[in-house]
Amino acid sequence: MFRFVLLSVVMTVFCSLRLPAAEGGRQDETGRIIFTAEEGRIDGTTDQIRWDYKPTRWGMYDVSLIYANAGPAGSEVEVAFGEAKVAGTLATTGSPERDATVSLGRLYVADTTPHALSVRCPNTVSGAVMNLKTVTLSPACEGQSPMQADDGSVTLHGRDATVLGTSLRYEPAEQKQTLGFWTRPTDAADWSFTVTRAATFDVEVLQGCGPGQEGSLMQVAVDAGATAVPQPLEFTVEATGGFQDFRPRIIGRVGPLAAGQHTLRVMPKQIAKQAACDIRQIRLVPVNP
Repeated sequence: MFRFVLLSVVMTVFCSLRLPAAEGGRQDETGRIIFTAEEGRIDGTTDQIRWDYKPTRWGMYDVSLIYANAGPAGSEVEVAFGEAKVAGTLATTGSPERDATVSLGRLYVADTTPHALSVRCPNTVSGAVMNLKTVTLSPACEGQSPMQADDGSVTLHGRDATVLGTSLRYEPAEQKQTLGFWTRPTDAADWSFTVTRAATFDVEVLQGCGPGQEGSLMQVAVDAGATAVPQPLEFTVEATGGFQDFRPRIIGRVGPLAAGQHTLRVMPKQIAKQAACDIRQIRLVPVNP
């Protein structure tokens, strides 16, 4: 019964569904990946909708669905990509023409080898499950949101960034622990952090760059898009002997930053050679009054 419901519901909404589909997923410049139901492939033997996809990078993603469902709430939905899975419960939208979005949690894409992204409903409470519209993977924070330390500094490690883009990624290997593969000028790293004591900060970048790859122009913006924001800082990448040969350097000063939530974004303004640089961390060091 479940198999018939899943097939009939999806086919009703997406009458142009192709069987089988080509590789699915559309990725934008921010790294968000969207899978549409009309590009999916129905697997009747396992009661799933599947898309074949080869990631451009590994990393953490928030998973959400857009769907419609006139039936009762409570059916379970599961999204899997490779070995990673997230699951949630569907609410009723009141009408098959009224869409809703459900957030299912975070999923880690572990490598760049092709896998199938699948959607299934392991438990249902009625015959009609949902009209599935899209599955979206949005870049998410790789670790935790940094907070100001007791000494007043704020450490923005690469593992705590949200990576926006299609090539840049956090490399977790012990000898790296860095934001690397910075080959596209549209790729950026974002941090959301908390200041508990207002201060002006020197901005220290822990940067690495291989010989012959120096010269890229990088931009660091704090609270971009807010009112009365500081001017973005810029620095030219210096060769350090290797991309994982990290050296700290002060690139400028920001503030005063009030107590509360802030954001910092770093991205290339111009890439001189093949790759801009590796950045392991950025520290905000309070300036003594």
